[in-house]
Amino acid sequence: MKQSSIISGTLRSLFRSWAMSMGFIAAILAFSHYINKSVLPGLLLVLAFVITGIMRSRRMSPKQTCLRMGWTVRSTLVLSAVVMYVVVLLHNQSLFGNTFNGPGFNPRIPYISGMVIFSCGALVSLYAMFMGDALGVCRSCRKMYGEYDRDSLASSLFSDESEHQLQLFFWICLGVGGAQWFYFYLFFINVNFNSPDLFFFNYLPVAVYVLSLVFMGMRYFNISETYKATATASARLNRGTTLRFLVTCGDSMLLREQNEGEWDTPYKAEVSESKVSDERARNRFESLGGPEDATVRYLYSNIGVGGDNTSHYAAFVPEESRQRATRGGEWLTLYDIDQLLHTGRIAPVLANELVRIHTITMAWKTYDREGKRLYPIKHYRPLFRLRDFKDWDVDYNDPLWLRISSENEDKRFFRARRLWRKCLDIFGR
Repeated sequence: MKQSSIISGTLRSLFRSWAMSMGFIAAILAFSHYINKSVLPGLLLVLAFVITGIMRSRRMSPKQTCLRMGWTVRSTLVLSAVVMYVVVLLHNQSLFGNTFNGPGFNPRIPYISGMVIFSCGALVSLYAMFMGDALGVCRSCRKMYGEYDRDSLASSLFSDESEHQLQLFFWICLGVGGAQWFYFYLFFINVNFNSPDLFFFNYLPVAVYVLSLVFMGMRYFNISETYKATATASARLNRGTTLRFLVTCGDSMLLREQNEGEWDTPYKAEVSESKVSDERARNRFESLGGPEDATVRYLYSNIGVGGDNTSHYAAFVPEESRQRATRGGEWLTLYDIDQLLHTGRIAPVLANELVRIHTITMAWKTYDREGKRLYPIKHYRPLFRLRDFKDWDVDYNDPLWLRISSENEDKRFFRARRLWRKCLDIFGR
């Protein structure tokens, strides 16, 4: 894959994410005046369901994509629907009489759609910016694909621009929502919608959406042209495949302290091939100094936003070859590794590997592929021992086990969530 095509693909993915996310809000506001206010909240929930289905299909894709804008818009629609339902119920005369019906209240216009959606959008995006990488959808992404490679231009671009989109969404919600609230208090008469009302509450958001598309298109075009003008042969793009080997012996794992003070596996290499056979990986492991009597097992692969592929392997070294495999590292127990994790001294890529292996293993040992318990003991937790690693017959490349780790019979509303997931599966077909 050429370097220019990687950058172009990254920018196209970012532009599609923005166009689709903001497009849902612009579309609903453009026609909200013609939709019954009691029906509109349900329509917002339907759109949130559609976005969830799209996010689910993208999450299952082997290629990394950012779902932060999708999560933000979906949460905005759900929160807005809840607020709208509450307002409609408060103005229901059979429930509350005229307690909340002021002198200027019009039952046909219990709320202004744009004011609700943009206010909720500002709150949701502010929360997302405050959480940063700790946002749930971001944690799930790292669990699935691993950490961003900050030395990769494409990865850095993807991470930085998704953050920029979130900030732009916040300012649009704050600016347009503020303008609508200002107009509402000074000029709006709650009798019907005249032409200025339609402009501020329905057409202005669509105009801002179109302008944002032009702005994003020009921004990404300029970024692409700037890259083409300044790209050098040293740019780390499409490096082929990075091989990483987690070396274990009994209940110990081999790690080595890096120059940055972080601990990582001493067995890692880069090859030019985009796809690596098990035999090729084993030969590369041995060329790094790995003992020939070690058992090398493929675990899983990641495809980064820059088109880089990382293949993760486990190497099980017999006790008699323990010293020959050391390669300047130290053999650490799970307790030692846990201490390094809690003090932030484990390299991010290794931390991701350890979390993924532990998460999938515990899910596989505790539940079946439907998320039901294998043992009739609630919250049962089996043992996790490194010495058993080589005998665990589980596919670490299967994202199903990551989902089951958070959607299983020991979680609340398991049956409702399973029904919801089946509905999404039908939608995604």
